[in-house]
Amino acid sequence: MRSSYISVLRFSRIALAAAFMATGLMSAPTVHAAGAKANAMPSQADQKLVASVAAGGRMYDNWIRELALKKPKSVHPLYPSDGKYTDTAWQTWRCVTCHGWDYLGDRGGSTKGENFTGIKGVSGMIGSTAEQVAEVLRDDKHGYGDFFDDRAMVDISNFVVKGLVPMDRVVDRATGRALIEPVSSSAHFSTICVNCHGADGRMMKTIPPLGEAARRNPWQAMHKMLNGHPGDDMPALRAFDVRTTLSTLAFIQALPPRDPLYSIARGGKLYDDWAEEIGTRYPKDAHLAFPKDKQVDTGSSTWRCVECHGWDYKGAHGIRGVRNMIGAHPSAIIKVLKDDTHNLDHKLQYADFYDLASFVSQGQVDMNEYIDARSMQARGEADNSTQYYLTLCATCHGDEGKDIRTMPSLGRVATERPWQALHKVLHGHPGDQMPAWQATMTPSVIKDVLAKLQTLPTRK
Repeated sequence: MRSSYISVLRFSRIALAAAFMATGLMSAPTVHAAGAKANAMPSQADQKLVASVAAGGRMYDNWIRELALKKPKSVHPLYPSDGKYTDTAWQTWRCVTCHGWDYLGDRGGSTKGENFTGIKGVSGMIGSTAEQVAEVLRDDKHGYGDFFDDRAMVDISNFVVKGLVPMDRVVDRATGRALIEPVSSSAHFSTICVNCHGADGRMMKTIPPLGEAARRNPWQAMHKMLNGHPGDDMPALRAFDVRTTLSTLAFIQALPPRDPLYSIARGGKLYDDWAEEIGTRYPKDAHLAFPKDKQVDTGSSTWRCVECHGWDYKGAHGIRGVRNMIGAHPSAIIKVLKDDTHNLDHKLQYADFYDLASFVSQGQVDMNEYIDARSMQARGEADNSTQYYLTLCATCHGDEGKDIRTMPSLGRVATERPWQALHKVLHGHPGDQMPAWQATMTPSVIKDVLAKLQTLPTRK
């Protein structure tokens, strides 16, 4: 298996240069004036062309954001009526939506699945002139002449003619791995990318960790690395040779994903009180999905997940719980969180959505295994957990659970609201440094700790 992979890598080194020359791919070292030697400095015109191609790449990604234009309200005339984005019309106007991150359309990554449109890619335009591409973009079928000024039309046309990477020559279609020798370091990542993404690629909360994103969609990663992110300050690496960018992609693909245990624990805090966890305020008006016959305060807790779905995750106020979402893929849960019913799309960032979804999918426990529903007593032995309480909990709460003046005594919470107490023992307290014990204590120990809390004084 390894020898086969090495053979592919050796082939790719030979094929890369030929493939890029054949497509006319523009990056600084491959742009040459007529008759110039391979290592000659590109002319000023060619260097400006590289910048134009990168700008066009950002437009291919999202020209609405790149050009700071208003989102079209109607679905693109060429977009299929049963397509994924018919409810978000502006998405149908993005070039990548129909033609794909690999530029192959229905012959590439969009051959099947939810991104299928049946529309061919743009790779067939390689070898055309920028004027011919512009003519297609302006025609009645595409209709971009109403949106692009002359400079924008030149940039995106240059990208289509000169900027398309032969993705199947640089990324293995089956595995998604960059077709280059794995690298243990990257000067470009460590000096350029690290400033925004962090040394492990997990600094930005608005996007997935870089390693995770590059493994899941390396074609998108390669495109953004070469051209930058639309309407943003992300540098475009097209000024370097493509092999350097590919090597950087290989390095990024080895970066860690978001830590699953941390994500679940933080998601439990967000479920409890996401405004407290992220340091913001809830909207002044009650949540639209909250029952109108319930008395609530202005800016109330109706926006908290727990308020509607309960500490036992089985629902409250006549609203069903989240137990049915156990095991669901995080992306499916995130879609629900962003829908019109939940209306959290502009209130949480990607990391918040992912963590909350991780909790809903993987972090829920059956409260009945820990607490007797009728007696509200923990199903543990208090005397078995004295060492745990005195060494782990008493540091902040005191020996009798009364030291934190901003909250009721632990004994009262555990006795009157044992499901709430259990949730916080498992996941910690929002916006606080309280540890989450779900992954480090066995269920039997947690039962004993909860039983111990119920023996503590109920009054300050």
